[in-house]
Amino acid sequence: MCEARAYIIKNGDEQQIMQDVVLAQSEGETCLLVNLLGEQKLVRGHIAKIDFIRHAIYLTQTDTV
Repeated sequence: MCEARAYIIKNGDEQQIMQDVVLAQSEGETCLLVNLLGEQKLVRGHIAKIDFIRHAIYLTQTDTV
């Protein structure tokens, strides 16, 4: 499967904020995450990196909209 987990990087630590992510879309100062079930989360910040081996998306900042 191609789903990923999304993490926020805070003070050097990784905190998982969503699993089974199938879409990560940058929208200005926010990033829209959508999981396999269609649940959505809008996060203030930017994609810091995507690790395809670990199926992980890393975002900066922790504020959710």
